[in-house]
Amino acid sequence: MEPGEDDLETALRETQEEAGIEAGQLTIIEGFKRELNYVARNKPKTVIYWLAEVKDYDVEIRLSHEHQAYRWLGLEEACQLAQFKEMKAALQEGHQFLCSIEA
Repeated sequence: MEPGEDDLETALRETQEEAGIEAGQLTIIEGFKRELNYVARNKPKTVIYWLAEVKDYDVEIRLSHEHQAYRWLGLEEACQLAQFKEMKAALQEGHQFLCSIEA
């Protein structure tokens, strides 16, 4: 987080920096937020996830130097690639949330 940012502002800035997707290109889906805590490189880390939809599926993705590739995936394939059970659970919870608001 940068000074003066809240959690969502940080997430939107990071999305722009790491994927080239600007806040105006996203619709945030209200009501879902998951926090994951873990240790990375011997330091505690907290990551907060929201659900969002890109307004234009042809948006150009511009990855930062921190990333090698990206793919749009369905739930099953995303869960197979998730390396941690907590991430898999967050993906499943997000999917369940989306299903509940569509019903």
